[in-house]
Amino acid sequence: MTNKIKLTAVNYLNTFPFKYGLEKHTHVLDWLEIDYATPFECAQKLVHQTTHIALAPIAVLAHRPDLNIITDFCLSTNDEVESVKLYSKKKIQDIQSVVLDYQSLSSISLLKVLMKYYWKKQVHYIKGQKGFENNLQADAMVVIGDRTFELNGHFEYEYDLGKEWYHFFGKPFVFAAWISNRAFNKDQIRQLNTAFEYGISHINEVIAQTLEKTNILNFLNNDERKQKITHYLTQNIQYHFDESRKQSAQYFLHLLKSIQTEPLLI
Repeated sequence: MTNKIKLTAVNYLNTFPFKYGLEKHTHVLDWLEIDYATPFECAQKLVHQTTHIALAPIAVLAHRPDLNIITDFCLSTNDEVESVKLYSKKKIQDIQSVVLDYQSLSSISLLKVLMKYYWKKQVHYIKGQKGFENNLQADAMVVIGDRTFELNGHFEYEYDLGKEWYHFFGKPFVFAAWISNRAFNKDQIRQLNTAFEYGISHINEVIAQTLEKTNILNFLNNDERKQKITHYLTQNIQYHFDESRKQSAQYFLHLLKSIQTEPLLI
């Protein structure tokens, strides 16, 4: 039986800098037990208290204001995020049905906000099942994470949801943050912030490790693969939860609450 604090992260490429920082700060592992899950599962684990800290979708805060963001870091984008896409057979104005990624919470909530306030459309939403992205059974689908890298460029219409948010609202978008369902002392939070900052400030080592030890984007040649991963981790994804991102997150949650009429989690 362990008394360690449970931390749940997401095993997507965008999380690798956080993962690298934790690995290099082994003293943090003296009091942390780490596991991995999808973003949706991270939110569920927080709500059901089967983990204590998670890199969880920001949308969970719309229904659980008792949860708290506890570090200075997040997963966000200033504009184009590249790994949160609406893939479609039709133009936006002609879409009637959308399959929603079962791994997602913030991104599918972002789509609903954009549909309501930006595109001003009502569509039928379908919950995706495992493998849904391989056989589109509706007009469009939202897919997140590393699976998008192999899908990009294969659909007649592709909409980057981070870019669409920025174009309409003029704000960065925060997809996830380190959220907790319990209190932590200042030293524990400091240790987490130090570990995460280390990973982000050693991004070249993260990229080298990714190229050597994973198959991500391995359909590209070596130079293209390195260039793509580098651009994604240094340009598409932004990690510091600064004041502009805090304000944008609060604005998004306000919009989400205005359209959400049923619980996000079962």
